[in-house]
Amino acid sequence: MKKRKNGFLTFCFAFVPGAGQMYLGYMHRGLSIVTLFAVVTMAASFFSFLGLGILAVLLPIIWMYSFFDTFRIAGMTPEEAAANPDAFLLDPAEVMGDKWRSLLCGRHKLIGIALIALGAYMLYRNFLYPSLMRLVYEFGLAWLERMMNGLPVLLMAVVIIGLGVWLIKGPSQRDDDYTAYVGTQPQLSGEEDDDNE
Repeated sequence: MKKRKNGFLTFCFAFVPGAGQMYLGYMHRGLSIVTLFAVVTMAASFFSFLGLGILAVLLPIIWMYSFFDTFRIAGMTPEEAAANPDAFLLDPAEVMGDKWRSLLCGRHKLIGIALIALGAYMLYRNFLYPSLMRLVYEFGLAWLERMMNGLPVLLMAVVIIGLGVWLIKGPSQRDDDYTAYVGTQPQLSGEEDDDNE
């Protein structure tokens, strides 16, 4: 029989996204929640300069889900716990199908482009941007400051629009009406005689 967890500790851990689930033995579920919370936090802070800080609105939703999910798990009977084993919230096989590994491997060029773009932005933000800002302050180039602050937003908007168009169009379809030419089969001498008759 599963040992019942301390109610006060369950309550305390419930305040930390994912910790309550881990305390109750649902490690995969808790890890999923804490990872999701961390990723949304980083994304909201990283993309705040693009005007996408609204992603932070997801944080209280994730927190509330985690809080109440902790008590749902704590209140399950042994039969319910057996019927709901520990698992990740999002299984890659369920989201992308059984061939999710091959899908990821087939997108290595896309991942490479994303990494190059991220590296280029880091170089721009940490090295080029400060130098250009010195020029702005020394010579009063307000237009340059507007361009520098608006360029990342413009580039990201173009990428998002392009990605949306690509998703709407879908992958290119091959022509299924094409039939390969296999050539003519030579007739045997016996078949020729039958035709003459």
